[in-house]
Amino acid sequence: MKRYFYLFCILVFALAVCGCATNKTRVAEGAGIGGTVGAIAGGIIGFQSGHPIQGAAIGGAIGAGTGAVVGAQIKKPAQDASSQAAEQLTMQQIVDLTKQGVSGDEIIAKIKAANPKYTLTADDLDYLHKQGVSQRVIEAMQVSGK
Repeated sequence: MKRYFYLFCILVFALAVCGCATNKTRVAEGAGIGGTVGAIAGGIIGFQSGHPIQGAAIGGAIGAGTGAVVGAQIKKPAQDASSQAAEQLTMQQIVDLTKQGVSGDEIIAKIKAANPKYTLTADDLDYLHKQGVSQRVIEAMQVSGK
């Protein structure tokens, strides 16, 4: 009977830890951390009562379940590299893209996708013109700041 209980605990823990890559929450991480902490605490408590393996198994199962519940409440940040790059589109990055020969239309598309809030000063406009940024790109930056 004990053997089935241990097998069941291991199976529950393995299923809780195995997460889907498209999962938008932190269920797997929560289950893994909770299971580890629970197994350690259960092993310590079980050792004191003379049953360290049973304590570790019970603590691990309870910890994994609790960690999975908590992890389900925590959302993962967006992992799309293009969306992260778009969010961080700075004025210097626009200058760099211009110097790399990226077309104005592509830069404008990146600006629209990022939807940053530029507040361009006269010095900024002068700097952008001196760096070769096209007037169309500058206008797209000014529109996005409104």
